[in-house]
Amino acid sequence: MPVQLNLFERIALLRLGKGPGPMADLMGVLAFKAVMTALRLGLFDAIGRDAKTIDQITSATGTDRAGLGLLIGALESLGYVRIRRNKIRNTFMTQNWLLHDSPSNISAMFDQFNDISARWEYLDESMRHGRPPRLGYEWLDQDQKRWDAYHAGLKSAAMMLSPEILKRIRIPRTAEHLLDLGGSHGQYSIEFCKRYPRLTGVVYDWPSASRIAMENILSTGLSGRISFMAGDFLKDELPDGQDIILMFNTIRIFDPVILKTILVKICRSLNHGGLLVIMDHIGKASPSRFMKANAYFVLLELFNSTEGRIYTHAEIADFLDQSGFSRTRYHAINHSPGLGIITATKP
Repeated sequence: MPVQLNLFERIALLRLGKGPGPMADLMGVLAFKAVMTALRLGLFDAIGRDAKTIDQITSATGTDRAGLGLLIGALESLGYVRIRRNKIRNTFMTQNWLLHDSPSNISAMFDQFNDISARWEYLDESMRHGRPPRLGYEWLDQDQKRWDAYHAGLKSAAMMLSPEILKRIRIPRTAEHLLDLGGSHGQYSIEFCKRYPRLTGVVYDWPSASRIAMENILSTGLSGRISFMAGDFLKDELPDGQDIILMFNTIRIFDPVILKTILVKICRSLNHGGLLVIMDHIGKASPSRFMKANAYFVLLELFNSTEGRIYTHAEIADFLDQSGFSRTRYHAINHSPGLGIITATKP
């Protein structure tokens, strides 16, 4: 977790300016790298859910004892591990979010954010010219490992968001065919098909997503109901006869002209009474400083990697109306302020 200041330090550094408050952000950079190092070494998994000695962890990770001791000390100060009577134990936070045997594991997001931070080296250039010097997919195309980290990070986010999304959305009882546009890892298709046994799904994305999507689908035993289709929905027609189309974290990539063209194509692909489900940042403000910062970091990343922008609920509703949809509805996502869901029906 971020470097924590005690009450005296918060008052002295942040309110009274008695010392350099920005030091907390400088230390935050190193804190992130310390956790990245621990994940790459498999340190948290080596500790697991029981207390271990440093010698046991050193043996399991194949590391230098002295260096590992320093890293563990840093991780204790950050709240990732506890040290009691010369035994090291993962905190509940670490066990819940960073162990690979945890269903809520988000460790893949660290690799994704490490890549994002690398791209932010040219964020100032994007600011000066009003567009990024290279688009996100162009940067990712330089190394398949970057794509793998990107898709794995998105999957972690999908696993966190899916329970609330499924609570908000009610699909038609007769729905059988789901198309997940830009579905990447396929996790959303997996979650919908788990909830609705009648559904079959198709994850539609660029070929770079095929391996991680199919591995994910196979691991859930749903390969008989969910498949992967490689394509480019900007250029290609979509398969018709769809009852539900998901468009998650996608509309923000496109400018208004292209987005409206895609929505018309989606409407053609849906059966009458079919449902389009859009999830994206809808421009809603959050009263939480943490979530407000999170939203602005996402917006900066989009500015630095795409040619699109964030659309308001009213703008999206207008685009949907122009594209032939009706019964547009907005659903807030409480666990991630800034994100919202918009549903629309083909008459």
